[in-house]
Amino acid sequence: MKVNIIGGGVAGLAAGIYLQKNGIQTEIFEQHAVAGGLCAGWRRDGYLINGCMHWLLGSGQGISFNTFWREIIDLDAIKFIYHEERVQFDVPGLADRHGNTVFHFYNDIDKFEQYLLDISPEDESVIRLWMNEVRFVGKYLDRLPPVFYDEPWWKSLWHKMRLASLTPMLFFMRRWSGSSNYDFAERFKNPFLKKAITLLYEKEMRMQILLFVQSYANEGVAGYPMGGSLPFAQKLVESYLAKGGKLRLNTSVESIEVKDGKAQSLLLKNGEREACDYVISAADWHWTMFHALGGNYLSSKQMALKKLKKEQVFYSFCILYIGVDLDMSAMPHFVRYDIGEKLSSPDGTEYERLEVQNYCYDPMMAPKGKSLLAVDFQTREGQYWMELRKNDYEEYKRQKHLFADKVIALLAKRLGDDFVSHIEMCDLTTPATYYRYTRNYWGSSQGWTPQNNVLHRLPITNRVKGVDNVYLAGHWLEAGGGLPIALKSARDVAWMVSKRVNGKFVV
Repeated sequence: MKVNIIGGGVAGLAAGIYLQKNGIQTEIFEQHAVAGGLCAGWRRDGYLINGCMHWLLGSGQGISFNTFWREIIDLDAIKFIYHEERVQFDVPGLADRHGNTVFHFYNDIDKFEQYLLDISPEDESVIRLWMNEVRFVGKYLDRLPPVFYDEPWWKSLWHKMRLASLTPMLFFMRRWSGSSNYDFAERFKNPFLKKAITLLYEKEMRMQILLFVQSYANEGVAGYPMGGSLPFAQKLVESYLAKGGKLRLNTSVESIEVKDGKAQSLLLKNGEREACDYVISAADWHWTMFHALGGNYLSSKQMALKKLKKEQVFYSFCILYIGVDLDMSAMPHFVRYDIGEKLSSPDGTEYERLEVQNYCYDPMMAPKGKSLLAVDFQTREGQYWMELRKNDYEEYKRQKHLFADKVIALLAKRLGDDFVSHIEMCDLTTPATYYRYTRNYWGSSQGWTPQNNVLHRLPITNRVKGVDNVYLAGHWLEAGGGLPIALKSARDVAWMVSKRVNGKFVV
């Protein structure tokens, strides 16, 4: 009995770990030189680049994802950092009643509430409504999503009956349906606070997501893992290999070979065939369905997703990493600077703020006495960067350098002109970088965009209609995606395969 897994990202590794724990032999085929997928990191001139993770949902107890992570890795071996603030940022043209032009987005709800009441006592009623909604969500995090086990029917029935206690969450989701932080800002009287709420995130944010994210931070279940993405991905690899899994790097899959409604093998790009009893594709959904399976096993609604619109796919990033021979620990760990002008990216996207991550709180990221900064730029123009790199690599490098120089010049206006002379490492990633690492559609940083309705269900499941033994895992199964969906989807398909093979699922 063998399961071939396409993709060595978080979903592929997690599915492999669960199956190995259930005595089922797996082999992961990963096209890149390192496993981890979008949970990526690399080293440059003594600096450790964190390509993905700013917080891990499930780092602390009191949430289902903590249970899931502990099923596959030793979470206690990872040190997590919990910041006092999520971010602080300029509110251009305005000041609070104390004359401050910087807004502080605190993670602790009690502290944040007192801060808001201090700067805008006239908005007390809506401030307390906001904070109480965050506290309300916190009461249900230990059951979201529900944790199920392979157990006797009477125990399972009891666990399912507990779901009735989640009924108030349905009213909560309906209450905030269709509302964003932009809409919510209109409820406030104070001009400074009204503007600040529209600036809480780089883009407009659905209120349901905002309230959940605030609750995660307040409950202490979403910390930053020391070392960022790369050490975390290595923990998953170590767990997988320790349980007897096989990992083949630098190995690209060309197609899933199907006969009589069953996958027989994987055809690799080098011409080899790898026979198997089951296939789990934890790769890009679009590639899996339209390339690996040739577009032959799709519903009409799924077929409509062949040519995707930009707004359907989660944005990607250009990220400028800057290593400096300065101790910048006095600078906030995450800050947005208003630049007072429009900054144009080579892909045509315009920005009015610099979103700067300062990793001085993590000694693994830079040599002692030095600092690593990361300036993030969201973009939906991944196709531009991918095509430019493919068709004119020298021009691709030139455009990267030009954009990096523009950003550094703007950053120097806030950090001082001598900042430039201390730069000793500069590395700009683009969507083409993330595509090269992961083959994720347009270099997307996650999967589908939630758009206006976070409860909207996609016409996608973890099964492939017409192929009995192919399963899907990864962040493309749910809008929003990310590591939590990758983990949960992997657990679900491992359960399904284990039940078919062994009649039980062990965690």
